[in-house]
Amino acid sequence: MDNILLKSIMATGEFDVAFSNGWRYGAPVPPGDIKVEDLWNIIPTNPPVSSVELTGREIWNMMEENIELTFSRNPYNQMGGYLKRFMGMEIYFKIENPPGARIQKIFINGKSMDPSGRYRAVYVTSQGVPDVYGENHSASDLRAVDALIEYVERKSPVESEINGSITAV
Repeated sequence: MDNILLKSIMATGEFDVAFSNGWRYGAPVPPGDIKVEDLWNIIPTNPPVSSVELTGREIWNMMEENIELTFSRNPYNQMGGYLKRFMGMEIYFKIENPPGARIQKIFINGKSMDPSGRYRAVYVTSQGVPDVYGENHSASDLRAVDALIEYVERKSPVESEINGSITAV
């Protein structure tokens, strides 16, 4: 479900990466016909599809922060219990390393991420990309469920394969 959401928002423009929170609303959508109700179950808050420009360093720091909130050695620092969902990017990390030193390598669209490079990202909610990261945050008039409907109508049948975007090394 997360991958279909990410694919649908990525298809709304020209973006390098897509981010969403790791929501778990509703039941998984079984293979077969997809109803609009199923799409609402994926993201019932129906936030706007937003975009932002991020530097490679901001992406790195944002993901380090998210990894720490998920895998902190101090249980009082853990929040959420899940990693941010993303597409267009691969991360290799060492869970046992201290905070700020877990990520080993990030690739964006198959190329090594440049810390000073600028990347266009699409996301839903500030949990996808917090306001402290990036420039030119812009919420579109398009809502997440509408992006899902458009994507499913254009690409049906759709598949939600696991994309292997994060790997512990």
